[in-house]
Amino acid sequence: MIGEPVVLNQQTRCALDLSALRRYVARVRQGLQLGRRSFNVCLMDDRGIRRLNGTFRGKTYPTDVLSFPWKGADQNGANAAESREFGNFLGDVVISVDTARRNAGREGHSTINEIRWLILHGALHLLGYDHEQDNGEMVRLELSLRERLGIAGSLAPRRRHAGARRAHV
Repeated sequence: MIGEPVVLNQQTRCALDLSALRRYVARVRQGLQLGRRSFNVCLMDDRGIRRLNGTFRGKTYPTDVLSFPWKGADQNGANAAESREFGNFLGDVVISVDTARRNAGREGHSTINEIRWLILHGALHLLGYDHEQDNGEMVRLELSLRERLGIAGSLAPRRRHAGARRAHV
């Protein structure tokens, strides 16, 4: 049996219903047909994600979402013991709530809907999708899942804004 999704809140500026987010992560797992596979979500502020973006991508600015695939998810670099213990673990999705709030304001929807969208977006990256190189496959799947999961707001592909950068580490 799969345990309750792990959603860590490392920020204090925005009150969030973590139980509702855990239920949403469970719905994403179901929508993506992950079966026993799972991922974690970590919510932080711009300062924290800027530090991660610098460490892992060499960038000096915050971003809205980073995806950290676990090395064993594709078995590259994983040893046999790790693969047995964490074989169903895909990795971590890290979200800046500060950036999510700014993006939501620009897009005209709630911060919680932006966070939901970023969880889905990050999970797709953990599964190996790459919107910059897959001829629209990730975007099509993401839009379909957004509709099925009831993420309110425009279902049009995301407009890009200066400072709103997405990364797959």
